[in-house]
Amino acid sequence: MKSIALLLFCALVTVSSAISRDFDYSFKETYKVSTPAQLSISSSDGNIDVLPGNGSEIEVFFVVKQNGRMLDISRTQLEEELTLTIIKTGSSVDITVKYPNNSWNIDWRDRINVDFKVYAPKETAGDLRSSDGNVTIKGMTASQKLKTSDGNIVLAEITGDVSGVTSDGNIRGEKIKGSVYSRTSDGNIDFNNVIGDVESTTSDGDIRLTNINGTARAHTSDGDIEIYNAKGKTHTAQTSDGDIYFEDLTGGMEAIASDGSIKGNIIELRGSLRAKTSDGNIEISVPDNLGMNLYVKGESVDVPLVNFSGRSTKEVIDGKTNGGGLDVNLSTSDGRIRLVYR
Repeated sequence: MKSIALLLFCALVTVSSAISRDFDYSFKETYKVSTPAQLSISSSDGNIDVLPGNGSEIEVFFVVKQNGRMLDISRTQLEEELTLTIIKTGSSVDITVKYPNNSWNIDWRDRINVDFKVYAPKETAGDLRSSDGNVTIKGMTASQKLKTSDGNIVLAEITGDVSGVTSDGNIRGEKIKGSVYSRTSDGNIDFNNVIGDVESTTSDGDIRLTNINGTARAHTSDGDIEIYNAKGKTHTAQTSDGDIYFEDLTGGMEAIASDGSIKGNIIELRGSLRAKTSDGNIEISVPDNLGMNLYVKGESVDVPLVNFSGRSTKEVIDGKTNGGGLDVNLSTSDGRIRLVYR
């Protein structure tokens, strides 16, 4: 009778807990930690979601699925199917999931995969890795490192430096106070409202950086690049096949496109301006009355020559405006160039 009562009590507690978190899960484990804390999760196949919790506990909800259905199993039962290693210290929790070597020979619908939903103190630094799954973290005040081989990455409301790397997926971030490093081999990158430098690279996808209080660096092998309202040193945008557009920049700018147009405006030019494309037009506006060392070359060039000294033809301008100063180099092998003064 006591055993039955205990089981009923545990079931009620589990249901109550699941409802309070508003999602279903297989089982939960709680670890009390001192802050600042460290959380490390390494999973071969599964999603990882981390959110801020209350107090000084790390709550880990294990969502175990097979063939698209959640399994009602315990930790002990899960450990019969795979290797689950959990290392706990005073301020850290390290969780590793490893599958048997023969598991990859099983039909993917019959394989067990483990998703994680985690609530941790805000002062928790994360090192989250999945071989096949999405990784999301929000609301932390510590540095974060996210990596997945096949999945999307989302970072939001982070105070601290962040790194997000995926081999096949999109990367998105917003409201970050810290430097950002992001890289994907096949996907788009989008960051908004960042106080810090941003470096983003994709082999096949578009990049969009908005409201960056720092230096923006964007590189894609096949895609467009857009940068809005960035304030830094020398911003860079490079694409092998795509267009480059920037708006309301402060600082220097280097824009290089192998096959695409370049267009943008600079509010305050604090360094050199270089724009080059092999096949496309260039149109850029800069503040008026600047002292510039101009070199402009294209099929046709349209540049107001105010207080200019040097050489000017239909295709080439080489000289100085207002006595010289900042280097401005604009060139296209097949296209028109227009420089506008605001």
